[in-house]
Amino acid sequence: MDASKVLEALQAPFPPEDIEWRVGSTNKEKTKGLALAYVTNRAIQNRLDEVFGPFGWQNQFKEWKQGSQLCGISVKFGDEWITKWDGADDSNQEATKGGLSDSMKRAAYQWGIGRYLYRLPQVWMPIKQMGRSYVLDKKPTLPSWAIPKNCKQNSSETHYQEQHSKPTTSIPATIRAKWEAGGANPDMLESWFRNCLEEGKTVEDIEQFLTEKIQEKNGTKGNGQSGNSTASDKQRKAIFAIAKNKGLNEENIKQLIRYLNHKQSTSELTSKEASDLISLLNEAERDELLAMISNNRGPDFGKSIDISDDDLPF
Repeated sequence: MDASKVLEALQAPFPPEDIEWRVGSTNKEKTKGLALAYVTNRAIQNRLDEVFGPFGWQNQFKEWKQGSQLCGISVKFGDEWITKWDGADDSNQEATKGGLSDSMKRAAYQWGIGRYLYRLPQVWMPIKQMGRSYVLDKKPTLPSWAIPKNCKQNSSETHYQEQHSKPTTSIPATIRAKWEAGGANPDMLESWFRNCLEEGKTVEDIEQFLTEKIQEKNGTKGNGQSGNSTASDKQRKAIFAIAKNKGLNEENIKQLIRYLNHKQSTSELTSKEASDLISLLNEAERDELLAMISNNRGPDFGKSIDISDDDLPF
């Protein structure tokens, strides 16, 4: 089997019974929660057996940092063994066992197994309390593109709306731009972003955290420009030229700068900040950019955000 066929087999969707659901973010009343889908470890093992045979793959675990586990899944391709690693924190219940299980799931995502689940539309579902945590009171039904052909689902479960019949990404362009500006691995963004949502962080929390980490990296935290030179005339002209092509005006640019950098104009930007803005303007669509600045405010820099530096691969 060639590499493309192997990837296709690994990335194929699973039947609904092989998917488990957890509660991510919740509303203030704790009546609804964001439904997050995961593939079960049993299904991962079966998929690896099907593609590589029971003797063509292996896994290994090792302790990462305190209270965390790493899992490496190795597969034999030709005469070579190839390993991909990922990790997870221990869970609140059956701590080490939960950490081992979650780390294997994340290592499987590195191979593309179940990665399509990251593209599911966000769905808020009724929840109920179970012990100290919350569980879904009703499971959503997967859209047609996320299940094998000719696979039936339980008609009593809640269905996605028709407009969600195609895979979409829910990661805002601002977060993608800041992630890349920090020099992080683009392939890790989806899993990191999803983990933050699962921990109850909002999109605003995540944006603020990334902004602060970039400012720390560039030596510009606190609106200062130490550690980086002022944006050049060429960069400032490029910003306005790209913006004009996107159908944005000068006020839109000022709003973007306030939103992204907590500054007032291009003359206050550092060279690195200007470069990041140029990348964002090139990448994002006009509607996305206007949506970012529709509230005409910057991040709340006074708010404390509890996201571990160890989770950010800068």
